[in-house]
Amino acid sequence: MTADGTYYGKASACIADLKAAVRYLRHNRHRFPATPTGSSLAATAPTRPSPNRLMGYRPTTRPQASHRPRSLTHVKKTRRDFIGLSLTSALATSLASVSSAASAAPRRPDTTTRTIDADGVTGITDASNDSLFSGGDAKQGVAALIAAGAVTVNDVPVPTPNGNGGYSADRLDINGGSGLWENADGTWSYNVQVLLQGSNESYADAVVDFVNAVTLMRGISYRLTLTKGVVTAIDATVKDVAFANTVSRSRDVTKFTIVGHGDGSTDKPNPSTVSFPNKNVEGRPQSQNMVLYWMDAKGWHLERAVGRNVVLDVSLDSSGDLAELVDGAAFTDSRLTLQYSEPWNRPTQPFRAMYWMGENDIPAIQWFATAGVTIGFSRGAAANTALAVAVEKARNALVAVAVSSTGDGSDVPEAETWVTQAYHDIFSRAVSDAQTGLDDSHATNDEYEGALYRLAQAYGGQTGDRFSWLENTYFGKGDDYGFGTPFDTGYNGTGFWTFAQAHLGTSKAV
Repeated sequence: MTADGTYYGKASACIADLKAAVRYLRHNRHRFPATPTGSSLAATAPTRPSPNRLMGYRPTTRPQASHRPRSLTHVKKTRRDFIGLSLTSALATSLASVSSAASAAPRRPDTTTRTIDADGVTGITDASNDSLFSGGDAKQGVAALIAAGAVTVNDVPVPTPNGNGGYSADRLDINGGSGLWENADGTWSYNVQVLLQGSNESYADAVVDFVNAVTLMRGISYRLTLTKGVVTAIDATVKDVAFANTVSRSRDVTKFTIVGHGDGSTDKPNPSTVSFPNKNVEGRPQSQNMVLYWMDAKGWHLERAVGRNVVLDVSLDSSGDLAELVDGAAFTDSRLTLQYSEPWNRPTQPFRAMYWMGENDIPAIQWFATAGVTIGFSRGAAANTALAVAVEKARNALVAVAVSSTGDGSDVPEAETWVTQAYHDIFSRAVSDAQTGLDDSHATNDEYEGALYRLAQAYGGQTGDRFSWLENTYFGKGDDYGFGTPFDTGYNGTGFWTFAQAHLGTSKAV
């Protein structure tokens, strides 16, 4: 009790002083750095020691008689002096611990990485990415990174100027095929999955356009390395697509085969000749699966695409355009690549074949590279049944259509539709080939699908539009696969017309 009558309680001086220290720390907590737990006191008391131990007083022996206090007053004074000194030491130790803990707290790293899934719309050089590059210009920023050797595709550095008027390489091979190369006249060309190409450009333009084209391919992911928010490196992985007709495994490697040799439009190797180390195989691909494959510094990689069962529908919308539906929802073509993925597996192609042949409600498997990116469709076990139905329908079409012996329709009644004898023969051959495939007991689902697609193409597009060279499927198999007579060969002097037009009565070729 003080002279003015204030009563402080019965706590010992040690406890009272500690309470005062706690009140001081709480009152000034905003002046002290926080620990990782968010409390400035967290580092000071991991356990609950006694007050004497907290103050640093650790007597190990009983004090000798000569050192014992001589009176109660002396004891109190000595104890208070000791407590004051110890309290100061304890506070200093506490603050030092708090400061040390704060300095040891993890800081945000200066260098980070960001993985981007290409959306097919915005490439890396798009103006929307200007803020990511030093100087505020994405295209110039990419060019600078290329010159610095900081851009790689499938772990292969993009060629850089060598300082002697040339470049570090005269080409860039991706998955065994040409991606970027120098022409004989000194200009440069690039090729990304057949879909995005350029030629006769300067090195500066071609190399930047090539990198941008890679980042535009849906289904491809690329990684940016950023230092303090600025891109300092770019790395992309380009993957090819195929439909595995058969798959075989040995102790060390996995192989798969495809029907034919794909588009034959680049110098890439036939994937059927590639051995994939089992350590680089993901998802355990099976026969009749769509797969992704690519090559990087670790060798060839193989990955099973993700598949789900769906129902395909087609119709004409109010504008007369072909509406494609998957499980009742509109489908948007989102190709990863056309390389070595047969036409009957590619996105949108099955819809065209279905429409030409008047099919609908078709069970199929939709294959994905990544979430939301479709790389193709297949009918699976339903392919055989679908081919049988298509062959019967085609035979009926042959009987129902008139044949013009004059070749101009002048000998055909006006109410009837007609085709030339030559075109009738071509369609008849297509039906015969489809029947041969149907009768082959050793045929795979992919071969059934190929026969079905070729038969559908023999019908031709109902609008009479010809395929582009990339989508054209040719007659024949074996060594002549891809080099036979195309089915869409009907011409009346004014435009192309098709068997489907004649059979379905949508137009009269005159």
